[in-house]
Order: sequence, then C-alpha cells, then structure tokens
Amino acid sequence: MTGRAGLRKSRSWELAGKRALVTGAAGAFGSATVEKLRSRGAEVIGLDLQKSDGIIECDLTRPEQIPAAVSEAIDRLGGLDLLINNAGIGLPALAGDAPDAVARKVIEVNLFAGWGVTAAALPTLRAAQGRVIFVSSGLAYVTLPLAASYLVSKRAIDTYADALRIENGRAIDVSVIYPGYVPTPIHDASLSRGVDLGLFLPSETVAQVVETIMDVAGAARPPRNRASTRSTGFGVAVARHLPSVADRLVRLRTNQQRRKGGLGEWTVRLGKI
Repeated sequence: MTGRAGLRKSRSWELAGKRALVTGAAGAFGSATVEKLRSRGAEVIGLDLQKSDGIIECDLTRPEQIPAAVSEAIDRLGGLDLLINNAGIGLPALAGDAPDAVARKVIEVNLFAGWGVTAAALPTLRAAQGRVIFVSSGLAYVTLPLAASYLVSKRAIDTYADALRIENGRAIDVSVIYPGYVPTPIHDASLSRGVDLGLFLPSETVAQVVETIMDVAGAARPPRNRASTRSTGFGVAVARHLPSVADRLVRLRTNQQRRKGGLGEWTVRLGKI
C-alpha cells in the first residue's frame, strides 16, 4: 500500500517550520500528533470541540462553523502547509436499520467534516504546494457486521481523497492512512454495547499510528495510502483483492463470538451470518 501521490518531482519536505492544522486535536491520535509535530519543529493549530492552548473550538458537525475556524487557524499560522484530518467517531449500527441521527453523525464527523475543512483550507494549501493526510481505518475495507455507518464513512474517505488527488495532484499531495485496532476512547460506545472491533483487526498502539502519520507527512514523496503496520496492511490487501476470503473469515469469527454470547445486546438480533 505505497502507491505514489501526485505528479510533482520528489523534494525534501522537512517538518521544521511547516505550518500544520490537525482536526480532532484533543483526541488520542490528535493530541499525540500535535505533540510530535511540535517536537519536529512544526507550528501547529488544532480544531476540536473544546478550546484550549493551541486549539480552536469548532463543532465539525456544524458546517457553518468550519470556514471561520479554518480561516482563524491559517491567520494564526501565517499560512498552511499541512492538513491532517484526524477527527472521527465510531458507534454501532446495523446495515438493515434506517439511518438514524447517530448513524448520520458518524458519517458527518468521519467524512463531511474532513471534506469541509479541506475545502476551506484548499486555496491556501494549493498556494503552498502543501499536503493533506486523512486518518482512515483498516475497516475502510475489512467489512464487519454492526458497524455500517463507520464502515461507510471510512470507505468514503478513500473515494473523496481520490477525487481530491485527481483534481489537485499537481498542486498538493494527498495521502490516506489506515490504522488497525487501537484501544482508545473511540471504541467505548461500541464496547459498552458488546461490539469489540479488536476481534477483527490487528492491535496497534497510538505511537505506531502517529509514527506513520509523521513518516507520511515528512516523506520526500508521500505515499497514496499507508497502513500503520504490516499486519494491518496485509488485512486490508486481502479485503481489497480477495473480498470473499475476508468475508468468510469475518463471518467465522462473528459466529464464534455469537455462540459465546459475545456480541452483547446484538447477539440475538444479529443471528447467524
């Protein structure tokens, strides 16, 4: 998963002195990414729900707030070289249920928020020949039950990144990163209802994901897409190129957990798949 992005020549891209904007900056990945960028000499502003030092308050589910927040960040930074779309949430949802407010919120945060922030920042990024990184998930391709809205949002990030790249590839670099399962608070709501995504993806650490973000951000030629670990990359590759094999494995694991009553409140409702 190392296809090359863009049509420009390779060039050194030291992070020292770069101006970066990170969404979801108070979360597990976001806060660690901000810290790491600053340790590498970058100037960083974050967007998140709560205002704090170096973080601009912005509810990314309210699109009318996004342009002003991005403009304030660009003004404070004096420009923008790097945008990391990291904000995301995950909540259980059955594909057979009509999309409710919860499902719509997942897609709003995971897809449309990054789309809106990117659109607001794009003229400045193009002028700087900058970079955009989307933090997606291995679940963009490894399809699980009970997570329909999350899966849809993460797969859609790939498509949006592809569209952004084909339209702007001579001016900016666009990369997508696929973490595996990292036990952070994003999974708390699912775990409280008996859905453990860690059963289906390799376990990783926040540090591994952040190091991948740093590698992509500072690469002379950033990759089109990159998994956080080899094991997650292998899982994504199987799901993309041998989907029927991946489906059988997921069904096997899900049915094993169902027989043990390990799907919480969803055990009876889901049934055998």
